Amino acid sequence: MRLFLFILVVLAGLTLCGASLLPLIDSDRWWVRFADFPRLQLAILLGALVLVSMTFLRRYPKTAASLIVAMLIVIVHHAVVLWPYRPTGSRLAQQNCPSEGRLSVMVANVQLSNNPNGRLLEQVHRARPDVLLILEANDDWTEALAPLAETMPHRQIHTTGSYFGIALYSRLPLVSPEVRYLAGQNTPQIVTGLELRTGEVVDFLGVHPRPPHPSQSALGRDAVLLKAGLLLRDADRPGVIAGDLNATPWESAVGDMQRLARLVDPRAGYGYLPTYDANSWWMAWPLDHVFYESGFAATRLALGERFGSDHYPYIARLCRVEPGRSDPPGTADPKLVEQARSVIQRARRQADKQRADDGAG
Repeated sequence: MRLFLFILVVLAGLTLCGASLLPLIDSDRWWVRFADFPRLQLAILLGALVLVSMTFLRRYPKTAASLIVAMLIVIVHHAVVLWPYRPTGSRLAQQNCPSEGRLSVMVANVQLSNNPNGRLLEQVHRARPDVLLILEANDDWTEALAPLAETMPHRQIHTTGSYFGIALYSRLPLVSPEVRYLAGQNTPQIVTGLELRTGEVVDFLGVHPRPPHPSQSALGRDAVLLKAGLLLRDADRPGVIAGDLNATPWESAVGDMQRLARLVDPRAGYGYLPTYDANSWWMAWPLDHVFYESGFAATRLALGERFGSDHYPYIARLCRVEPGRSDPPGTADPKLVEQARSVIQRARRQADKQRADDGAG
């Protein structure tokens, strides 16, 4: 019986180690990319297995010791990846932001099947964001949020009848807002200028790419993120990217997007702040984000309350601390830019082939 239990522990440990190292593979396969999501959970499970394995050291010293060493190495790997997202107690650009330099952004994936019963609307009224980005918006949700017209009269709404409707509500004027399909994907994203209270116009991208799952690879998602980074890289004014990226902040595609546009992730140093799954205390990771270019700083990040969706609202309060742009456009590493454009081209070809196959069917 004890040998059987030890075999189970060994198999579990090897499985968790293998799953933990999957993201090191350069692949678009959904199960490889999805393994990047539960890093914290995998690290905790491995830690528990290390303790269990220690009880077998006397009877199976070599095997148990080898397993423990392997699991500890993988735990260290997870710790290195997650280290930037520990709460350090710092509150970047704390309370000294003048009112005209403030910009608050609220992201809410409402979940298409969720009943728009007013609980989110109440939160919006309390939080008073300058910009509200709604994901999975449909006609029922836009109707339920219609009262926001009094305080957030500027809007761009695009419902699709699917999980990828998107809506933007703003107290601040929108400049040339448009719905765009980035990287040839069939998911709409919002690209607009946003006029701050100072009169300065910054770029705002509302993004919600498709997630990696059994019926699709991560290629389309990664291409949308990289295209968003390129848009800000090539712009002559600073910008903000917000949305449900269906990606954790430590994933390679998110890191490449950040490097392309020199984006700051305010979550680093602020805490893990998981936004999904709001219905689970265990399987939870950060999928909703607000990134910004230099010249902004975060004064506060917070999760909203549950309102029936599988996501928590995510609220970022920013301060425009350095008007103008400190980095000229087009300063990203040329090799990274070339790699990003290659991914985007592959995603376009994949999307074109899928549309052709659907048409033929």
